[in-house]
Amino acid sequence: MSKNYMIAGVLVLLSGMAGSCKKDNNKLPENNAPIPRILKFEPENAGPGDQLTIKGLNFSPDPEKNIVRFNQTVVAAQSVSDTAITVVVPDLTVKSAAITVRSNGKISNRRNLNLVQIKKISDDFNRANVDPVDRTVVPNPIGANWEIVAGKLGLENNRLATHAGGLETYMLYRSPEVDMKAGNDHFFKFSASVTVSGGGSFGGVIFNAQADNKRFYLLRTAGTLVQLLKTGSNGPGDWAAIMINDHFEGFTDNKPYQVTISSSTAGKITIRISDPDTNGVMLERTVEDANPYLGGVPGFYYFGLANPVNIYFDDFSLELQ
Repeated sequence: MSKNYMIAGVLVLLSGMAGSCKKDNNKLPENNAPIPRILKFEPENAGPGDQLTIKGLNFSPDPEKNIVRFNQTVVAAQSVSDTAITVVVPDLTVKSAAITVRSNGKISNRRNLNLVQIKKISDDFNRANVDPVDRTVVPNPIGANWEIVAGKLGLENNRLATHAGGLETYMLYRSPEVDMKAGNDHFFKFSASVTVSGGGSFGGVIFNAQADNKRFYLLRTAGTLVQLLKTGSNGPGDWAAIMINDHFEGFTDNKPYQVTISSSTAGKITIRISDPDTNGVMLERTVEDANPYLGGVPGFYYFGLANPVNIYFDDFSLELQ
């Protein structure tokens, strides 16, 4: 073999090795980060300017490695962890937004957030005491939007209160902006604190009360007994449906309970009763009604079988969309 052929062969071999090394040097590093996943939003609905927490998996705890998008709008994270990212909802002119999170270079699933503004109504009853009054006292000194339907109620130590025995009483929150719709992009969430004394007295909350003040749902407790009832056209005592009627451990007299009623589907109602001292859930159940009451207003109810009665209501809160 001639000398020239040998030199050419060596040059070809060296050229190949150089090319191979060049390709290896340009190879991108492999991204082994797990794919992020959005599981839920807290709260479930939010409007522009509200704080929203995106709950999920495999987010980066490094703020610089997370990109949150509402549709195509990038939103800065307020706080981050591997399971939660908190942001402020941007001012968008749409009713919903598809949210995605890009963490460590990988994109999550898409989850839609309803951006319709939520109405929030509340009453903490933190005002001067009012002796018990009935519906004949006009205007109602308890509050302009409160309508006493039966019995007597007053204000005592920044709470709604009653001490009258042997009397069935209830009052409703009547306001043009209150209509407890569910379904077709509507939902409601109603919560309040209820304290019931012993002796078999009942205390509870009313929701979806219709214009006749007689047809509504009633969630009430007495000792360990919890009832969810639906009244008929004749009001309390005319039970169109008994949806819950059972004794539950942990319930006791003279203890405040936090009651929450929510619905986003017509005829599908979730009740939740918790201990405000421990935040522990004492009862949570979803019930369905094939012929539900729609819209309407919330309120409070008591039936004082004992005498004297000590029943208190507080921290009324209502969210509507």
